[in-house]
Amino acid sequence: MIESIAKIRLVSPRTLMSRVTSTLQEIGVLHVESAPAEATQVPLRPQMMDESARRRRAELERLHEEVRRLLLLLPEAPPDERPTAQPTRHPELTEESLTRLADRVREVGRQVDDLATKLKATEEELALLSKYERALTGLAPFLQFVQESKDLDHLGVTLDEREGSRDLLALLREMMATVTDNRYELFHTRIDAHSLVVLLVFPKAQSTRVRNLLWEEGLAELRLPASVSDKPLGEAVRMLLQKKTALPLDATRYRRELREVARRWRRELAEYQDAIACSLEQLQVSLYFYQTEMAGFIYGWVPRRMLPNLQNRIRDEFDDKVVLEECPVTSKEWVGVPVALRNLGFLRPFETLTRAVALPRYGSIDPTPYMAAFFPLFYGVILGDVGYGLLVLIAAAIVRRRYRTHPLVRDLSTIFLAASGAAIGFGLLFGELFGELGKYVGLYPVLNRMQAFLPLLALSIGIGTLHVVLGLALGARSAWRHGDGQECLMKCGGMALVLSFIALIAGVAGLLPRHWMRAELGGLLCSLTVIFVFGGGRGAMELHNLVNVLSYLRLMGIGVASAALAFAANKLGGMVGNVFLGIVIAAVLHGINVVFGILSPTIQSLRLHYVEFFENFFVPGGRPYRPFRHLHPALPDRG
Repeated sequence: MIESIAKIRLVSPRTLMSRVTSTLQEIGVLHVESAPAEATQVPLRPQMMDESARRRRAELERLHEEVRRLLLLLPEAPPDERPTAQPTRHPELTEESLTRLADRVREVGRQVDDLATKLKATEEELALLSKYERALTGLAPFLQFVQESKDLDHLGVTLDEREGSRDLLALLREMMATVTDNRYELFHTRIDAHSLVVLLVFPKAQSTRVRNLLWEEGLAELRLPASVSDKPLGEAVRMLLQKKTALPLDATRYRRELREVARRWRRELAEYQDAIACSLEQLQVSLYFYQTEMAGFIYGWVPRRMLPNLQNRIRDEFDDKVVLEECPVTSKEWVGVPVALRNLGFLRPFETLTRAVALPRYGSIDPTPYMAAFFPLFYGVILGDVGYGLLVLIAAAIVRRRYRTHPLVRDLSTIFLAASGAAIGFGLLFGELFGELGKYVGLYPVLNRMQAFLPLLALSIGIGTLHVVLGLALGARSAWRHGDGQECLMKCGGMALVLSFIALIAGVAGLLPRHWMRAELGGLLCSLTVIFVFGGGRGAMELHNLVNVLSYLRLMGIGVASAALAFAANKLGGMVGNVFLGIVIAAVLHGINVVFGILSPTIQSLRLHYVEFFENFFVPGGRPYRPFRHLHPALPDRG
């Protein structure tokens, strides 16, 4: 249902506005109004940030970003070492404490940056050494034959023979002979089944041409870490191999020192980050306040059930210095009243399906309870198989357990738990367990979907009639609440039209006594008269509800198609002489049917709600209720 919302006005001396803002944030129930109508009727002006407030906000934003960066660099404590979460009051951010915090952040930042830079460089060297360890080890024996010379240069090359059918070693020999006029030496060794490492020695005068040709041919020169890139290749390789044991020890030491810094400062920095975020949110929300020379005004909305608690907290905190009063709300203002949905726990996941379209407007009707009743019903009628229902049930339970911290996935999986339960229930009614295999475990159909087409037709039309008439009844109720008598009577005429039409069809089909047909025709004519008298041209739109009822035949049609595919899967599996192959064929076809059984009932059930049901009463356009509280993701837009 849509919660009843109260409009409030809070008046405070300007000297207390900062404390009032902090208290409201702590209570966390007030949706701050950005542009109250009263602001145009009395001499109120929006509260603006002065120069000192702007400087404070800039400093807070800078500190918040720097603290956030440090917290990302500092490792978290292991779960067994983390302190028990306790509600703590945020440290007060005075000018003096902000100065101390800035100094501390600079001090900790220098330590963290230094350690993080060293750790990153060490890990990069380790990664590169690990990548080229075999190549460097392969080069090491050749380096003793290479004498450092002013006239000679040398470099390492790795050849991957999987890159193509070319003989890369022969290509390299040919290239070096051409470039150096056969003045080169080439040493090579295999480091694995597909890779060679090569040491080239050549005149320094040809270094540029050699490197350019290697790049043009796509041959990878052995790249060394920055720490040894300025060293001759031989010395660089020897240094890296020596570092093989030293680098892991260095990385471990840097991580340990970072953990020590985190153990000392992380909790305090996190508390300050929280306090800074609170202060920034208070500064931001203050732009939605109004003021006179002496007083500050805060307008907003609060769920009526929470209003007494808000009044008591304000009274206890400020005595009579701050006045909180409820303002009247006219029906014209309903379009701007924020909407908060509040349903029972087992209905709450279905709010996701409502929000997928839009929030209902305040003063209208929340369709969530009706979706919770009819969505599983439609799903069950269409799928209607114990086996498929159990598979969906197991999958939904696994997903819900795996993603229980993800609200959207958790709600959707809960919806499918309810839908799979309905599918199992109708599977018992239809006697289906992966099709007609139910008879082998003692399931016998009360209603056989492959034979009883007329009863299924009547069931689908009956469900459709109930659903459409319920939508019209909700539309009539909503119109009555808003004082629109003509709309209410038109909706009542629409209900009578649908009921009379369905009764007439049932009479023609012999399902109702023939002598009732005159009354049914009379009801049809009277309902048409009411619709056009009170609805005028709009009344023609009510006629499409007759077609809408027929749309519910898809419950029968798609359900029978699913049962037929299950029947075909079992039949084809049984026709194969090989038992194993028959099981595989049947399993594949049943798998396809399960996929269709998840998607198709979902799509069709949602369509019947969003198109045939919602259009008779649903009024979209609700503004979400967003209370001012800490770490709130967004504030209401001004105006």
